[in-house]
Amino acid sequence: MPLAIQTTTTLLFLIILFLIILYHKALPKPNPGIHYDKGSARRLWGDIPDALAHHAKTGESYSSLTKKCIEMQEPIFQVFMRPAQDLMTRRTREFDRSDFARDVLIALFPMEQAVLYTNDQWRFNRKLMADAMKPEFLNQVAAPEVYNHTLDMITLWRGKMRLAEGRAFDVLQDVQMCTVDTIWAVAFGMSIGACRAGAEQLRSVERIAMPEDADAVVAMPEADLPGIFHHLKAIVESCEIPISSPFGRWHHWFAVNFYPSLRRAIKARDEIVNTQITQAWKIYDEGGASKNDVRIKCALNLIVERESSLARKEGRKPDRYSRVLFDELAGFLNAGFGTTSSTDVQRKLRQSLRAVHGEAVRSGRMPQAEEITRETCHYLDAFIDEVLRHSAVVPLNIRVATTDVPLLGHVVPKGVDVFMLANGPSMTSPAFPIDELKRTTTSRELAADADRWCERSDMGEFVPERWLVVDEKGQESFDNRAAPLQSFGAGIRGCYGKRLAYLEMRIIYTLIVWNLEILPLPSELEEFKSRDVFTHNAQNVRVRLAPAK
Repeated sequence: MPLAIQTTTTLLFLIILFLIILYHKALPKPNPGIHYDKGSARRLWGDIPDALAHHAKTGESYSSLTKKCIEMQEPIFQVFMRPAQDLMTRRTREFDRSDFARDVLIALFPMEQAVLYTNDQWRFNRKLMADAMKPEFLNQVAAPEVYNHTLDMITLWRGKMRLAEGRAFDVLQDVQMCTVDTIWAVAFGMSIGACRAGAEQLRSVERIAMPEDADAVVAMPEADLPGIFHHLKAIVESCEIPISSPFGRWHHWFAVNFYPSLRRAIKARDEIVNTQITQAWKIYDEGGASKNDVRIKCALNLIVERESSLARKEGRKPDRYSRVLFDELAGFLNAGFGTTSSTDVQRKLRQSLRAVHGEAVRSGRMPQAEEITRETCHYLDAFIDEVLRHSAVVPLNIRVATTDVPLLGHVVPKGVDVFMLANGPSMTSPAFPIDELKRTTTSRELAADADRWCERSDMGEFVPERWLVVDEKGQESFDNRAAPLQSFGAGIRGCYGKRLAYLEMRIIYTLIVWNLEILPLPSELEEFKSRDVFTHNAQNVRVRLAPAK
């Protein structure tokens, strides 16, 4: 009996010892010399509980890193989650696409270029999609679609202005509808007509119930929108799962495969995308899809032409229904879904636009899509980049170290993810002091631009003029290096759709400011809460509008 007790005690001791060893093995392993939260290093989940608590409170995920950066007063620090300019543009052999970033999309589009490492498959995908970002396609095909669907949104807003009677209303979904309408038309040459449907439904509404509080937001009638809009919205919003869940991509994979509503959404999207691919190949086979053909109506026509061309060069048959082609199209739709009410800024922007488009003013009309893409308005360019700088639409860029690399005097081990924040110190507030000798040679080559920026005292203010320079002849021009901006990443892994995004912003801002005046909101409605889904999105977009004078 004593022997049995002794054996049991020994076995229990060994089990406890094994669990203790296993626990310590599972704890985060800080890299030496780099600052970190000591409390997080003693938790199995590391910094995840803090990030989840921040997300539950604010709806944001990545701003918890900015908060921690300011609290620690360190330009480089460690966080334990799951397994900047110089780095993205000049050190591409040392840093590649991060698994953390790939996890957001891999359950939806495993072969889309944003998910791939920088390898031969990624280079093939870039070639496949290249023609859709060339100026001739953007100006001749994409610009008219952006223009027409923006006018649909403005028509919808005029209907809401009539019903709101000078009060505020929310337009967040309207912007999403306009974006989906546009990207769908650019991709497939047809519109789902979400904004137009909303505007048509408002025409039959004469009055709506008004809140007793004159400063409250007016609730507009719920629009009966095309089903595909809701399906695309559900797919995009599912990207929040790998960001906010401690189980990351695996939780997202489970949702994609087992959540009924998400499965229905993906099935509906897949049916439409496959139908459009079949139709595009039919047009190509009939001889109606070549780069000089007037019947080129959408990006899919160009992609089919490019796949056929690449197949000829490689001595193979075109892969008409490849997963690559499908994922690139589906990813194109996904990315397209995912941006001031300062009276002085509006006035300057409106004056600048009217000065540039003098013929439109004299003719009593709006500038056409061709005029907006052809003419340069420096203040508009400055306004767009200042909006991007403050909104941090992409709150951070992530790269993984492909080898042990030096970074600000520290060694970042191979396989470690490096998060580069797009706001906070050195972006919208003064940078931390850093010994220049700790920087790499390539980083020191950018010192002139960085020093010029850090000398400014208005980093946190909305000042489009910071992007404008005047030469010795008194000519004003736009300087895209006036301030740091990482909204579209940088280097070879920079955002593929950057040109289309800028084209959309140029047309949308021009038409809105030309037609409408954004009035000040009641103080209680002025808020800047955001939510991290596929990008950094506003939780509310409330406006008071009046016709532009």
